[in-house]
Amino acid sequence: MTVNELVRFKLTDDEKARLREINKKREEERMASVARIRVEAAPLLAELHAVGLKIKSVGDLIGRAERYEAAIPILLKHLQMPYSDVIKETIARSLAVPEPAVMKAWPMLVDEYRNAPMGWGIKGPGDTKEFRLGAKDGLACALSIAVTNETMEELIDLVKDRTQGESRILLLSALRKSSNPLAQQAIEELSSDPDLAKEIASWRTR
Repeated sequence: MTVNELVRFKLTDDEKARLREINKKREEERMASVARIRVEAAPLLAELHAVGLKIKSVGDLIGRAERYEAAIPILLKHLQMPYSDVIKETIARSLAVPEPAVMKAWPMLVDEYRNAPMGWGIKGPGDTKEFRLGAKDGLACALSIAVTNETMEELIDLVKDRTQGESRILLLSALRKSSNPLAQQAIEELSSDPDLAKEIASWRTR
């Protein structure tokens, strides 16, 4: 809450002091969480530095314009390690790049996706509050880029599998971009899926 908002709500001095204390505590908790994440990610970051990537965090790879093919084997290796959800999601999203090594890792990516937990849970190391888990979404992003004509049928099976939850929406982009007849047929079939129908219908208005 900003100073202007404090004035608008006409809080008492005691209420303002309590609010500032709450905000201070939240910031301290956030900084402590960031510090724990950095410690957890340190071994991965060290390996990425060793292949010449000058980044401050693994998240710096997401959306990076330059290729980082030397990092792909490292990221694939660490994706299979027991990291926290937040690190796992970051690694997965950094693998959402059209690199041959990622495409060859398709079976592993599918296994990781199927086994990734859904819903709410502990995202970061040492956290006590639960938030919506994101590793499965990150893996869906990676799969949507890694899919080829040879693996399209398996991707379609994943999209049709309602037990995979909301992350299936992120897999749809691969079907939409594909010229594979199987993808186009799947879109027609999925247009009646209650969890995906709204997203597919929105394509016609964009």
